[in-house]
Amino acid sequence: ESRKIRGIRGMTLNQLNYYVEIVRQGSFTKAAEKLFVSQPTLSKAIRALEEEFQMELINRGAKEFQLTPQGNVFNEYAVKILDFYHTQTQELFQRLHSADGTLKLGIPPTAGAIFFFSILYQFRSKYPGIDLQIEEITSKTLHEMVAAGKLDMGVVIEPFNDDKFFKRPIYTSEAVLLVPRQHPLAAKRCVSFSALRDEKFLLVTPDYMFHDVVREKCGEAGFSPNVTFESYQWELLFEMVADNQGICILPKPLVDKFNNTRVHQIHLKEPEFPWTLSLIYRKDKFITVPMQCFLDLCFSS
Repeated sequence: ESRKIRGIRGMTLNQLNYYVEIVRQGSFTKAAEKLFVSQPTLSKAIRALEEEFQMELINRGAKEFQLTPQGNVFNEYAVKILDFYHTQTQELFQRLHSADGTLKLGIPPTAGAIFFFSILYQFRSKYPGIDLQIEEITSKTLHEMVAAGKLDMGVVIEPFNDDKFFKRPIYTSEAVLLVPRQHPLAAKRCVSFSALRDEKFLLVTPDYMFHDVVREKCGEAGFSPNVTFESYQWELLFEMVADNQGICILPKPLVDKFNNTRVHQIHLKEPEFPWTLSLIYRKDKFITVPMQCFLDLCFSS
């Protein structure tokens, strides 16, 4: 029994393929030509099989090519094993490349409202076999979850820098200054950050990456913003600006969804404030078919 186990463990697919082709051709020479290997290579492979199973498979004493009784049995099983291998390999390939499986995606609430609501609908319609699991979380938490392998991919706002991640910019707009209609800056089309030094800032909470970016932009202009109120509710901040409680900087695509008759939008410069969404995923993670399908859909839209 132990000898049989060692034989099964010692076989290779190459050896089986060589053996079946030799039997099919009825000749070592013809099989070597068919397989594009040398005849000594084939002879060595068959000798190794015979040593593993401790029996002669090909009758070398016969004038013409002839298998031993054990060789006929071996050939029958070798053909079955190779057929099974090829069938299962094709099935594996099809399953790995089919649009099935799971995609765990992290999206900040604002990104969904601005851009991804359409992409998500298209994805579910085009790939019904993929289980799309969405986590609506802020970019900071999202980054941590992708890094920990709890999410396959996520959406962050730029600037994003982490050498362990690939990032693919997917949507670009700008962040704009919002002021009440009666504000002195309301007549301006564009203002520098330095003009905001003495203003009362209404800002999103620190768990949003956007919070840090606004502070960094103010820092580039040489001041720290006077933040009088913070909220995770973007629409609340908009309403507070309309009520003349301060100024706010928000992504323009989000502002465009609100009722803009009560506030005034102003472009920012010195520094400019581009607002870009990027898809991120770990460099050491294999890109699954669901991930690739999502990437293809995003960048074909």
